[in-house]
Amino acid sequence: MTLQELVHRAASLHLDKTAVCFDECNNQPPVYYTYKTVISAASELSHFLQLHCDFQRIREIGLYCQPGINLPSWILGILQVPAAYAPIDPDSPPSLSTHFMKKCNLKYILVEKKQLNKFRSSHETLLNYDTLTVEHNDLVLVRLHWKNVEVNLMLNDEKEDYERENHMSSKNSNEEKELMDARCKDCLAYVLHTSGTTGIPKIVRVPHVCVLPNVQHFQELFDITPEDVLFMAAPLTFDPSVVEIFVALSSGASLLIVPTSVKILPSKLAPVLFTHHRVTVLQLTSMFLSLEGGKNRVCFLDDEVTVPLGTMRATGDFVTLKGGEIFFLGRKDSQIKRHGKRLNIELVQQTAEELQQVESCAVTWYNQEKLILFIVSKDDVVKDDIFKELQKRLPNHAIPDELVLIDTLPFTSHGKVDVSELNKIYLDYVNLKTENKFEGKEDLWEKLQCLWKSILSLPEDLLKVPDESLFLNNGGDSLKSIRLLSEIEQLVGTPVPGLLEIILKSSILEIYNYILQTVFAVEDPTFTKTYATKRKLSDTDEEEASGKSLHQKSAWPFSNKEIYAFISLSRGSQILSVNTSTSLTELGHHPLAHSPDLISQTDIKNLKSLNPPPVIKKSKGPNCVKKVFEEGNLVTKAEKMEICVRWRSDTGKCVDASPLVVIPAGDDSSITVYIGSHSHRMKAVDLCSGKVKWEQILGDRIESSACVSMCGNFIVVGCYNGLVYVLKSNSGEKYWMFTTEDTVKSSATADPTTGLIYIGSHDQRVYALDIYKKKCVWKIQCEGAVFSSPCLSLNPHHLYCATLRGLLLAVDPATGNTIWKHSCGKPLFSSPRCCRQYICIGCVDGNLLCFTHSGEQVWQYSTSGPIFSSPCILASEQEIFFGSHDCFIYCCNMKGHLQWKFETTSRVYATPFAFHNHNSNSELLLAAASTDGKLWILGSESGQLQSVYELPGEIFSSPVIWESLLIIGCRNNYIYCLDLLISNQK
Repeated sequence: MTLQELVHRAASLHLDKTAVCFDECNNQPPVYYTYKTVISAASELSHFLQLHCDFQRIREIGLYCQPGINLPSWILGILQVPAAYAPIDPDSPPSLSTHFMKKCNLKYILVEKKQLNKFRSSHETLLNYDTLTVEHNDLVLVRLHWKNVEVNLMLNDEKEDYERENHMSSKNSNEEKELMDARCKDCLAYVLHTSGTTGIPKIVRVPHVCVLPNVQHFQELFDITPEDVLFMAAPLTFDPSVVEIFVALSSGASLLIVPTSVKILPSKLAPVLFTHHRVTVLQLTSMFLSLEGGKNRVCFLDDEVTVPLGTMRATGDFVTLKGGEIFFLGRKDSQIKRHGKRLNIELVQQTAEELQQVESCAVTWYNQEKLILFIVSKDDVVKDDIFKELQKRLPNHAIPDELVLIDTLPFTSHGKVDVSELNKIYLDYVNLKTENKFEGKEDLWEKLQCLWKSILSLPEDLLKVPDESLFLNNGGDSLKSIRLLSEIEQLVGTPVPGLLEIILKSSILEIYNYILQTVFAVEDPTFTKTYATKRKLSDTDEEEASGKSLHQKSAWPFSNKEIYAFISLSRGSQILSVNTSTSLTELGHHPLAHSPDLISQTDIKNLKSLNPPPVIKKSKGPNCVKKVFEEGNLVTKAEKMEICVRWRSDTGKCVDASPLVVIPAGDDSSITVYIGSHSHRMKAVDLCSGKVKWEQILGDRIESSACVSMCGNFIVVGCYNGLVYVLKSNSGEKYWMFTTEDTVKSSATADPTTGLIYIGSHDQRVYALDIYKKKCVWKIQCEGAVFSSPCLSLNPHHLYCATLRGLLLAVDPATGNTIWKHSCGKPLFSSPRCCRQYICIGCVDGNLLCFTHSGEQVWQYSTSGPIFSSPCILASEQEIFFGSHDCFIYCCNMKGHLQWKFETTSRVYATPFAFHNHNSNSELLLAAASTDGKLWILGSESGQLQSVYELPGEIFSSPVIWESLLIIGCRNNYIYCLDLLISNQK
């Protein structure tokens, strides 16, 4: 029985079942192969190899590739020739790979096409080879010619084989033993090499008969069934990978494969394993499962062609026997485990001493965390030159973390290297590096480029690294990324959580911006330079210190007759209903994302539905309003919906604020859109016609979105000059201005029970304002700038605030006292959103976080980019929608499980809006915007695209929809109102 026969037996029973899944974790759908596909591809490869390979004696074929969807087919194809596969790691030092190929006397190597250039450039000076003219799918067959090299020819020399066997026979004359012969046609399954931790790497040839019991025992031990999903955790060059692959494929189960770079990122790997693919059998490390063979377990080392069964090998471990148990004491050499692999630190020292530039050296394992190489150089040398030479000679896991140049090595009185003194030298070295930190952003950029070029061994004459340069595409790997991370953290003088993932997937410019945002709290991703006038608070503000309240209830100075009946709509499908009786459903606008707590249950008045008139053909409004039917681009002409511009209104500068739509109950009242601009203008525009009702010039830029007071008479908005403006809703007249000590980008929230207005500021405070008495009721210090908008829950009565220091706070709305707080570790630009049970918020570390109202974190969902978008939670509390800078729109259920995700063409900064189309009975829809100016209309249940429309400018504003009209701001200076039309109605 062989490994491939086990797989064929399982495949015959499960031809249409998924055999292999490869997930690149790059926001693209995973790739799946059925057993039928795997077997078919393997058979084609076997036939190809049988035609083009001429074997003599030992049948071995090298496999030079990265993990991928075709890996199992390639391995099976080689085994079916029959031949043993010999995996070669493209990330290994060329000298080590060459040594392996020479020792194996490999004649043929299958090279993955994507790796062919790397194979050629890495081995052209070390190997004599030619490329066969025939290729097979994604593989190229390379034939090796060994000339003028020391190759052990004993495997092909009958005479020496006979002498070896005769010698072994005479040596064991007293006890006759059965022999296993590696030259048998179906004997060997695979060929590996040892790590070389104890010297020169040894070649290990493993027969089918020795690995089969491990596979079968694993199946039995863990009761593997066709319903299981197994994860390939081990690299192909490590024995456990054989067990992982063949346990899965011989059981009818599924094998999950991910790129090597993902395996070192727990935050990225965990959701792949446990959320996306539901892995059931997992082998995390080589120590997770110990498989001990009996007397039949035999491995062939180096030149061995026959080995007596039951041969024992010395491991180099010192142990003691007590009560029949073995206790580990230590090793006879200097082995450590680094990056999951064994390493003898003496190998690093010996390799360094062989360099011409090195006089003497020593290696320490500092705090069992860092490998430090101390060098006494012969002449003035550049550390980068030594690093480059070491990278050519050492495997990646043996490259030192730090290289420290010293004048002389310290010795003890007994003449040994003084390790404790070396540790002191290194500590002084680290402190000196910390003191020599950069000065300013430009210096950081230059030093980051120097580190980039040094670690990736880029040409010194490269003046500037391109902004879009990617680490992995320029010769980086997981181990080099760890070194870059270490260098950056030493440069900035503090740990940078999450940076490793950014290094592996982002450009150097994005890495630079991430460092600025996370370490130096660059507070605004849309504007790096902001200005805010700081003022001292005047006596008339009548503020009290944090936690002290002037009063707990606001006495509204209006009778019920003076309180308007209205509905307001704001970003994220937030709906506030005041003094209304007619349900939103009756109006054709379903209550989608409002919390019942925010529906005011005051006196009842009828509210008339205001259906928008047909699309306007000719402008009747003022000159600043233009009807633009030709502007914009309907990218996809959807079957269900078409989009056209109803009107646009010029503000003079970018519009990053989101619209507030207020629908009054009066028969003669029109629906009004309130929105501000970077031109300092605050506008009130008629929703249906685009006519400007009023315009007010404020003191600085406006990024804050407007909020309507509970009486409906006032509009509240923040400004870059640090002021909170209270404007009369019918005229724009300034009613009151409240002064904070820094920029106000936060949007205000109104409390239906008290009428208080809550708003945050970059002065690190949240304020409770009684706009009727023109007083500050309380303010609270939040330990970080407040960019996002406060979120109010009435049951329990909590106010949730988030800061750019990563703090989420629950505050008592009556007093300003902190109820609880949670540190999320990274800045929170997203605004919190709450429902009956939970509070959700996005974080720039790429996670959507969910908490209970008592502050307990329930779950988190990880995306591949920072989250600036605020969540949109449906009233049913079944789904939550949000966007991410990884260019995806996400839908999760309230358990944190992904329902669907949709890839856009750019980052998603805005908050989605869920709605029912007024003219259709179709499923609930979702509107979202990406920063490249595209508006996406999706089915909320499936995530399927209904329509997409492109505006002529970037979008950081969030859409708001009333009936069939969508309103949004754009960075081309305009506010847009778009008609969402069913195709057959146009």
